[in-house]
Amino acid sequence: MSDYDFTTLNDKEFEVLCADLVGLIEERQFERFKPGKDAGVDGRYFIEEDKEIVLQCKHWANTPLSQLIISLSKVEKKKLDKLNPHRYILAISNPLSRSDKDKIFAALTPHVKSKSDILGKEDLNDQLRRYPKIEQRHYKLWLTSAKLLQQIANNAVLGRSQFSVESILESSLRYVRTENHDAAKKQLEKLGVVIIMGEPGVGKTTLAEHLCLDYLAQDFDLITIAERIDEAESLFDHESKQLFYFDDFLGRNYLLALTGHEGNHITQFIKRVSKNKNKRFILTSRSTILNQGKTLIDSFEINNLRRNEYELQIKSLSTLDKAKILYNHIWYSCLAHDYVEELYFEKRYRKIIEHRNFNPRLINFITDNTRLESCPANQYWNHISQSLSNPSQIWENPFVAQQDDFSRSIVILVVMNGRQIDEQDLKNAYERYIGFPENQTFQGRRDFQNNLKHLTGSLLNRKVDRDNTVSIDLFNPSIGDFVLSRHRDEMSTIKKSILSLKTSSSLRTLRDLSTNGLITKENTFSICEALLNDLSFTEKSIKHIQYLALVCNLFIDCIEPSKQISHLFKHAVKEISKYSCDGITIESFKVVEFSFTHGILKVEDVVTFLDAMLPVVCSDEEIHSFINVLNCLSDTTQVFLPLKELFNQHVLELIQENLDEFIDVNEAFNGAGWDDSELAEEQLLSLIQIKLDEFQVTYNFNNRLKIMESIEIEYRLQKYIMNSSDGGDQYSPGSIAQGPDAVDDLFDRG
Repeated sequence: MSDYDFTTLNDKEFEVLCADLVGLIEERQFERFKPGKDAGVDGRYFIEEDKEIVLQCKHWANTPLSQLIISLSKVEKKKLDKLNPHRYILAISNPLSRSDKDKIFAALTPHVKSKSDILGKEDLNDQLRRYPKIEQRHYKLWLTSAKLLQQIANNAVLGRSQFSVESILESSLRYVRTENHDAAKKQLEKLGVVIIMGEPGVGKTTLAEHLCLDYLAQDFDLITIAERIDEAESLFDHESKQLFYFDDFLGRNYLLALTGHEGNHITQFIKRVSKNKNKRFILTSRSTILNQGKTLIDSFEINNLRRNEYELQIKSLSTLDKAKILYNHIWYSCLAHDYVEELYFEKRYRKIIEHRNFNPRLINFITDNTRLESCPANQYWNHISQSLSNPSQIWENPFVAQQDDFSRSIVILVVMNGRQIDEQDLKNAYERYIGFPENQTFQGRRDFQNNLKHLTGSLLNRKVDRDNTVSIDLFNPSIGDFVLSRHRDEMSTIKKSILSLKTSSSLRTLRDLSTNGLITKENTFSICEALLNDLSFTEKSIKHIQYLALVCNLFIDCIEPSKQISHLFKHAVKEISKYSCDGITIESFKVVEFSFTHGILKVEDVVTFLDAMLPVVCSDEEIHSFINVLNCLSDTTQVFLPLKELFNQHVLELIQENLDEFIDVNEAFNGAGWDDSELAEEQLLSLIQIKLDEFQVTYNFNNRLKIMESIEIEYRLQKYIMNSSDGGDQYSPGSIAQGPDAVDDLFDRG
């Protein structure tokens, strides 16, 4: 049962809804007029040449009804006296009692012929129940229907996801469904996969999230990927309708976060999704990072990812689209009247819309009333002008002027962590950070919880998950860009942050800073030495060993041939090599391989490590890493051959039990028809042979045959043919020209 208060619609959207709804009630098409001075008319039709039926809409949901009635009697009544319509229909978003209708009827007599021509909140909801198609047609209204909200809640497989249905629904108030939405969705329907790319702030994530809502409403299960593609691979189900979402899949700031292997996994998964009609995959990336990724990850080019790309550009937005974005932000901003007047003065809103640096993120920033505490109304336009002229510095004032040393430290730690961080881990890191001797001169409030409360909603977000764990993340990814740019040359700050955080993700940030040349290898090496010196070697947890392996791997990447390997590194390597754990990491293999070839580990150390790791090796990358270390022992046949035999047996069993994890079985069905199972079998045997050769596994024909028999060829072939998606050329949206006065009409307040 719909029970809308219509606050998700702005006044112009409410007018369109009422014209559609009342048009169905009257069984007439209302003639609507462009937004602007309406002279008391939001829609009309004629029953005879001189008998005009007029519709007027008042969206004053947050205004006391008494004020509305005064306005009707003093303003609208005068307009109606001039119009003198044959019939007048009034639609109001406020709830109306019988007494309320009596008062409105009296205020507008004689133009309202019947009290049934006064439609309040309850009447409009009643009619929406009669005409559900109207509800579906109005996107922002439909998004908040009780039925859809329940459907979304049921289908959102959140897990460790950062995807928040509530936050997306909140953002939908300001969302403008432009041609980009329909074009990206059309491409997604054609190809099964869309990569939404664009510059920072253009609205990639917002578009992707609203596409997700579209599919949640169509009974798709949503699986969001937080860090690695194997999160999605483990949940892939051939039969069910699944939507996979990977935001900023190449990293959330300007650092490259993927290795070549991870990129290969993504391209394989894209191919897997695109061949199944029940699957959709939405990815986002900044254009510059995606282009950088293409130069480093060969499979991006080999598999022609370009056909899946949809570039979101500000220039693809029409002037009226930009105007609607700004108008929505002003409408829902809670800006005080005198601030809004600054935007309307001499049509300054046009300067914003037409500015070369216009983008949705910037618009959200300059209309956020919570950021204007230190900006009086008479300086508001100057604040907007400066933000437009230098958008990269929009976080300068909130970070520098509005925070003290202690709260800035918290933000720096979150940025250096590279992704969301558990609140308790952040608190521990904060205490370590402010404890450094050189930070004893800090000024401000020391208390962590008070500072966090102050930062939440401005520079940081605080999220409580379903299991009541609390995590902290940046309010906006661009804060990370700003902070990294500001502190990239402050080695002391970077070093203290990494030493304080003690998280694997912070080490990845350090790796990316080094890889991209933002800090020198020498400085990275210095930080690694400090980390090793600071580490406790008494702890034996999985998390600790994984962290230790990351530190050692960074150490290896930065060490110069002339440098002597420290005893701390050697000690750490010994700990890694003898620790058996389920938390296997690729870094562990790299460390052991390096250490054996440099004489730090002996043959028996490597054998002990490989014996412990073999049972838990299960992924493509782990198998490659294992064989690289194993091959180091090839000259020692008495230990190499038995291990190689165990490796062969393990990999053959692994592939047999999890064939789809290693081979895109659908490739075996290319060119095969309904009755071509023999061709499919032959092609699948060839694919299995290629994979086994890649893994350097010794095998025979029976081994391949046994692996192939682990799946039902005929059934999978039929499902493939049924689920194959039709390809197509990339859809290129056209641009609809808008009249030069459409913007002024939208902003006109009558």
